[in-house]
Amino acid sequence: MGMDVYGLNPQLMGEKPIAPNWDTATKEEKDEYFKENDSFEENNPGYYFRANIWAWRPIHMICDVAIKVANLPLSTKGWGDNGGHGLKTQKECNLLAEAIDLFLILNQANAKDDDDRLYLCTGMWVHEDGTFISGKEDRKLNSDLAHLEGTVLYGGVVATNGELVFPAHAVSLGHVRRFIKFLRGCGGFEIC
Repeated sequence: MGMDVYGLNPQLMGEKPIAPNWDTATKEEKDEYFKENDSFEENNPGYYFRANIWAWRPIHMICDVAIKVANLPLSTKGWGDNGGHGLKTQKECNLLAEAIDLFLILNQANAKDDDDRLYLCTGMWVHEDGTFISGKEDRKLNSDLAHLEGTVLYGGVVATNGELVFPAHAVSLGHVRRFIKFLRGCGGFEIC
């Protein structure tokens, strides 16, 4: 599952390519469409933003923290599902983009490069190889690390058994920066 975030009034350069008839199009026609569509989205960052649920939850949490720290009159209510919620104006999006930028500046010692990861502690944990931790081991971790629930981390945590573990929900700094870029050109957005 993922979140599809669409700009309400994006600043567009060029026209979005028209999808071919998927039933009759050749592989080459489909490939060409995807190439043109990727180019369109790259040149129009306020048109569309996507994140899977594992990345969206940390982005959502960062928005909540940034809004609180900047004391903004914005709400992220309903952002946890694809129900059409979002921000309605470019002014609101600019405020949020600036607040997230401030959050990143304040935490720059923890994450600098686009491939650096930000983790959200939600009580779901993975081993270093990305496999989920479950059963008795998961219950022990959640008991030992309950104080971290709802926090953003910048790396793994050493469990009481000495193993390095990571929250299952993570996003790269580069993906957060793409969301900021989306915010600056979307004219408001809705999550569908």
